[in-house]
Amino acid sequence: MTKVYDENLQWSTALFVADSLKKEYTASMKRFRTILLLIILSVFISQATAATGIDERFIPDFFSSTPVSSKSVQQDEITINMQKLELLYRLVNRDFLFDIDHKLVYESMAKGLFSGLEDEYSAYVFSKDAADFSEETSGTYGGIGAYISKNYLEYRDYTKPETYMVNITSVFPGSPAEVAGLRSGDLISHIDEQPVDDMEAEQASRALKGEPNTPVVLTIKRGQSIFDVTVIRKIVSVPTVSKDKLENNIGYLRITQFTNSTADQVKKELLTFQKDAVSAIILDLRDNPGGIVDTTLSIADMFLSDQTIVHVNSKNPTNNKTFVSSSKTIVPDSVPLVVLVNKGSASSSEILSGALKDNNRATLIGTTTYGKGLIQVVSPFGDGYYTLTISQYKTPSGEDIHKVGIPVDIEIEDVQIDDENMDAYMEFINSGVVTEFIEAHPDFSQANIQLFMETVVGDDPPLEKDVYRLLLRREYVYAMPFEERPIADPEFDRVLKRAIEFLETGK
Repeated sequence: MTKVYDENLQWSTALFVADSLKKEYTASMKRFRTILLLIILSVFISQATAATGIDERFIPDFFSSTPVSSKSVQQDEITINMQKLELLYRLVNRDFLFDIDHKLVYESMAKGLFSGLEDEYSAYVFSKDAADFSEETSGTYGGIGAYISKNYLEYRDYTKPETYMVNITSVFPGSPAEVAGLRSGDLISHIDEQPVDDMEAEQASRALKGEPNTPVVLTIKRGQSIFDVTVIRKIVSVPTVSKDKLENNIGYLRITQFTNSTADQVKKELLTFQKDAVSAIILDLRDNPGGIVDTTLSIADMFLSDQTIVHVNSKNPTNNKTFVSSSKTIVPDSVPLVVLVNKGSASSSEILSGALKDNNRATLIGTTTYGKGLIQVVSPFGDGYYTLTISQYKTPSGEDIHKVGIPVDIEIEDVQIDDENMDAYMEFINSGVVTEFIEAHPDFSQANIQLFMETVVGDDPPLEKDVYRLLLRREYVYAMPFEERPIADPEFDRVLKRAIEFLETGK
């Protein structure tokens, strides 16, 4: 932890500076600091108002004409600290033996500023990481538009190309990859003539991404054929919504994250449900970490009519707001709604879940949510980004769910591995017995599942038997062409199965 110096020490480090150096700098530094602070403040304000992700109304008043606080004590403390930091920086610049990367020093100081807040959600993102951060928060990037997978390097088997090449698991509709004729099941052996053998999945993903309208040449292995394909990268929106139709005409909608494009995706699928006159809807928010608050408000508005969505409290009480839905909905109240959540449902997922639960619009099934009741502003600053906690939200009923979570109406846990059983789980995964069984029994059937349980798992396995059934089922699913894979799989998803049972029986 950074050491706090007593002011009575008069910061003895200053004595290190020769009297001649102090005289030389005294007059000029006053003018320099004044000009510098004005420039920094000007840039800071202009960058902050370009904040992305959170509505501009959430930007603290410090960034506008009305300060949050005019306490001179706070201003004096900031001034004193900046003077100390400037003096220390100049000492280092004068005496450090080697060349200084001033951009890196600045970004490290900026990162240190946010670290000093001791808030896990506030941070400065270095310029070198800005592109990835922007992609994560916006849900868009320059690329080919495909999901890929790749084995960990330690699991390569050079007799099996799929273990060391990049696997295209799915292609986004209308994407550059689809236009170029790529499809699920294709293997990439080279990216711009560079072999992918020694690349981890993340490295391969970075190589595929790039500036829009730039080409990337992929060497494709399809069956026994090998050929090159040139794909022109475009701005790609990552699909965050998927849907399915379950038995009894129940609509299933899964949201994996809230990005800028998620609301439009949700609206499209809900209109399809409306056209199909579904009998009920299951909204799956399990393991959804959150995302853009504005997107969440838009989606809540599709289900709620003239009802409170969320209360947002800021540092300045005059900025406190209560957001209320419009009178128009896409899904009428007559359509029953179930929301699936778990401990991985956080932030914006909890805003939506809390709004639907508190307004008696939905029944929550699963386990208590994560418990993140804070909102951050996300904004570019300089060549990097910063995120800063600026607000706290409460559910429509006034509940503060931070570090508490939202309790469910019907509790049922997903299949999970406890920490004490993780070694046994990994040992089974790495043994390869599931893959060997599927190679010997390529057709999925209940008979093969039963055979697997009897001949491979046995009567007294270290893990609960549902774990083994689920592992086998997933391997069979992964072996299917992507377009044939089920989006919802109630027979092997106990939480989803319980939701269907609730909708059918009312209990």
